[in-house]
Amino acid sequence: MAGVQLVHLDSAADDVSRGCDRNMEGWHVPAIDERLQELVDQATARLTERWEVAEAELTAMLQDSIDTECALNDPDRVKVQSSRIKSKARIAEKIQRRVRNREIDPPETIEQVQNSIFDIVGLRIICKTLRDVDLASKAVNAAYGPYLEQVGDPKDYIRNPKPSGYRSLHYLLRITVDEGDGPVQVPCEVQVRTMMQDAWGELTHENSYKSGDAALPGLFLDLSRHMADLMDQVDQLALTLAEASESIMTQMAVHNEFPLVDPDSGNHRPALESGKVYLGRVLTTGRNYALVLVDQFRGLLGASEVKQVLGLESFVEVSDYVLPGDSLQVRIIEHDPARDRLLLEPADAVDLRRRHGRRKSKTVGGG
Repeated sequence: MAGVQLVHLDSAADDVSRGCDRNMEGWHVPAIDERLQELVDQATARLTERWEVAEAELTAMLQDSIDTECALNDPDRVKVQSSRIKSKARIAEKIQRRVRNREIDPPETIEQVQNSIFDIVGLRIICKTLRDVDLASKAVNAAYGPYLEQVGDPKDYIRNPKPSGYRSLHYLLRITVDEGDGPVQVPCEVQVRTMMQDAWGELTHENSYKSGDAALPGLFLDLSRHMADLMDQVDQLALTLAEASESIMTQMAVHNEFPLVDPDSGNHRPALESGKVYLGRVLTTGRNYALVLVDQFRGLLGASEVKQVLGLESFVEVSDYVLPGDSLQVRIIEHDPARDRLLLEPADAVDLRRRHGRRKSKTVGGG
């Protein structure tokens, strides 16, 4: 697959070795407590095989869910790009930081080491544009079941970036894997981000600076935030470009198949009647619109019209209600063949709700 990409995260270098402090313009990483490091070493020696199994099974689950979700969309939009098991040094560093911040008690057993943080096993999903983050999120949610569960709400650092500029959507999960004496649960983390957001992390080495944003030097924060804002502008442009390109290409294809001007007479085809209900065929769908063929004319069915017909206040995605190939009753809002303009609204709210239930069951059931 090329759109939602599962990426295997490389283990971070053990650059914070036991007993070593690190300074950078006042940025200080405390030396790791020897007892904690010893316990982490034991946990790594005893549990790495379990974590490797969890990593492989999580990757397989999410890749299968992405393949299913993208079968209804462009398969080049989302990819599982990487997965990784956190290094011993990073495990110890993060646990010590959580203990120091009084978020957790110091672990006393290797199982407590595993359960002290959620990202010992981590996986990253890379999306082409911001609209594909929603597609990837649907795939993650569709993978939930008896062996994979979500813990708490996702942390949305895309809508609410960190002070450093970091943007990503984090899911904290538990995956159940089989061991010789029975099933065990392993905490894990899935990060969903765009290509631009991932590039920002690589360019700023964000993953190397986990001691907290407040501890970072001011110049680093200023530059990283500025870079993150610039890349977010690129993401917004890429989103607009993708939606506009998709709409234009689809309209061109339909126009060539059903020209608006009669080839024999040279006259425009007669307009459809405003307010009248017609049966249309859905050609393509997106978050904000569907392109519908009605009596050899193509028209746009917008999210605002879907929301209004359903009587909803919250945002709706058109692709949650109609799929390419669907037959759909639509009411004409406006038709002007000379300007190549056909605006539509759904004609049957009950039918729309039924379609939404079908769409959800199709996603959860894996097709």
